[in-house]
Amino acid sequence: MHSIHPLPQQPMQDKRKARESQFHDEAFRNDDSRRQESKFYAVVKASWKGYETVLAADCQGRTVLEYGCGPGSYAFFLGQRGGSVTGIDLSQMAIERARKRLLSQAGAPQFCVMDAERLGFKDASFDMICGRAILHHLDLAASLPEITRVLRPGGRAVFLEPLGHNPAINWYRNRTPGARTVDEHPLLMHEIKAIQGCFAESRLVYFHCLSLMTVPFRKLPAYKLLLRFFDVLDQVMFTVIPPTRRLAWTVMLELSRPNETAVAGCR
Repeated sequence: MHSIHPLPQQPMQDKRKARESQFHDEAFRNDDSRRQESKFYAVVKASWKGYETVLAADCQGRTVLEYGCGPGSYAFFLGQRGGSVTGIDLSQMAIERARKRLLSQAGAPQFCVMDAERLGFKDASFDMICGRAILHHLDLAASLPEITRVLRPGGRAVFLEPLGHNPAINWYRNRTPGARTVDEHPLLMHEIKAIQGCFAESRLVYFHCLSLMTVPFRKLPAYKLLLRFFDVLDQVMFTVIPPTRRLAWTVMLELSRPNETAVAGCR
């Protein structure tokens, strides 16, 4: 497996990106706040597992770019499964912490600070591009052309993103503003369609609506069984009643075959 060497980048000037970088630098310094937040996110295990399964499929020997890698995120997961992984993040602290996890061994990921809307890689550099909860931080008109540019013709992109239509989730978001940046926003259905339109093939999987009702019971001994039951109910509901998909908390997008005409329209 070969390494991908980034091209030189210009210094970051955008105030929005500077705010994002500063917010996440501070968040990654504060492990306690992230652990407290993770208690609520216990409900999302099904979507994370689904995302991992899709990422792990056919990653052996592939070159992978992870958007918004945080302190390693899935870069190590994919590296252990034979992928040649590069992780990028706007946060210097995230990259420093990811590098601390590195082992001096073949196939270890490489990490670098980089603007996801101005990638420092040559065209068609990667077989797969992935990211969890990253696109909703970005300007899609800037990031989608970059994703399709560095993705090889036979490659695929996989993202797991929050949606912004569920009133209960939006109520929680409005009451916890410190948990997110001022510039991010959960994706709306018209943005999902715009992302799909940039690829000839797409597959969407929606997660978490009815399962949100289990959050108050997460300390019960039978919580895992309860959550699994409601996860199944969610999948049945999303399949039988498609309009309910907009009420999902998250959506996984599996994308392939970039549509150059549609991508040009995003610019």
